[in-house]
Amino acid sequence: MASALALVGKIAFVVGVLFAIFGGIWGGISYPTNEVVIIVLLIAGILIGLLNVTAKEGPTVLAAAVALIILGIWGTSQITYDMLNPVSRCLWENTVGVVSAFALLMAPAAIIVAVKAVISTAKPGD
Repeated sequence: MASALALVGKIAFVVGVLFAIFGGIWGGISYPTNEVVIIVLLIAGILIGLLNVTAKEGPTVLAAAVALIILGIWGTSQITYDMLNPVSRCLWENTVGVVSAFALLMAPAAIIVAVKAVISTAKPGD
């Protein structure tokens, strides 16, 4: 049973990464707009948070997720638009789309990992 769950977690990660890349690039504008892509990213993120991340990996995953979420927010700012749009509007849209899609993938995983860390911290006896 544990190996089947590990396989599901690995598949969720691969599917999430592929959907983040392709959904971010072909989202139409600077963030994923297709509802199916967004739902797949959120479900994959939940599965990643539940099945893939161990307690030892928690702080690293949380730091990476926070960085991706901040980059996703920063990417949609006017500063980024002014900086990348003169070079290539397509480059700006694709870069921001992929980063935003990765942020969508990792946000549910980060929430789950954070809740797991709080629960493990609150357990008496350690």
